[in-house]
Amino acid sequence: MIVASNPPPVWPAKHRIRQAFDRAATRYDAAADVQREMSDRLATHLTQADLDLDPDAIVDAGCGTGYSARWLAYRWPRARLALLDFAPAMLEVARARYPGAMVICADLEALPFTDGCFAGYWSSLAWQWNDPRRCLAEAARVLRPGGLLAVATLGADNFPELRHAFAEADDYSHVLAIPAPERLLADCRATGWAVRVWERGLVRRHYPDARSALRSVKAVGAHEVERRRPTPLSRGAWQKIDARYEQLREAAGLPLSYDGVWLIATRP
Repeated sequence: MIVASNPPPVWPAKHRIRQAFDRAATRYDAAADVQREMSDRLATHLTQADLDLDPDAIVDAGCGTGYSARWLAYRWPRARLALLDFAPAMLEVARARYPGAMVICADLEALPFTDGCFAGYWSSLAWQWNDPRRCLAEAARVLRPGGLLAVATLGADNFPELRHAFAEADDYSHVLAIPAPERLLADCRATGWAVRVWERGLVRRHYPDARSALRSVKAVGAHEVERRRPTPLSRGAWQKIDARYEQLREAAGLPLSYDGVWLIATRP
């Protein structure tokens, strides 16, 4: 087992994101139901794709606390599993769960592996914090020809309900800035990947009020929603936000939508 004792150097924006995920590590699993659904749906897509693969080595890139590793270990019990994340506190949880796995603290855009050392690359809800084009290039580098790529990420249209609720409160962005997923699909095809599955669809949750919806995002480390404001919102501003969010209320509560994207491909 390999464990990196110190996190790798990262750009300032990533440093802030890494700190958020480190702080969220101990409560992450209790709040990460959307993350689990994204991973479960990726596993379902991979099973239904019915690819004739038996990888001997798989990397879970952006493993978090290791939820996906359970399915990977069940699906390919003989494969050597590498768990990689850039948040040390997340890796501590994953390492305790999977003592036999290789555990590495590293950046998805600069993987510390030699070329062609894996037959499978899995990543669930991590590429959206990075440049997807760089992640794709690194996945291609560490995979062997014919190797499996399985990715669940986010599209560009996340949290439209928050955009609506905050529209009259201030001029700050309150949603994740993510490139359009069509560019990722185009990059795959342009570089020769055989795309087996491509799906885009909403993953929705409901909450009793606006603050509960925001807390659900913060609880999994995604502080981008509120960190763009330099000062707290006033009581009057929150009243406007609550009133606008209430316009969207459904029978189950106030909706919050993630723009889910699932990609399965094989390397040329």
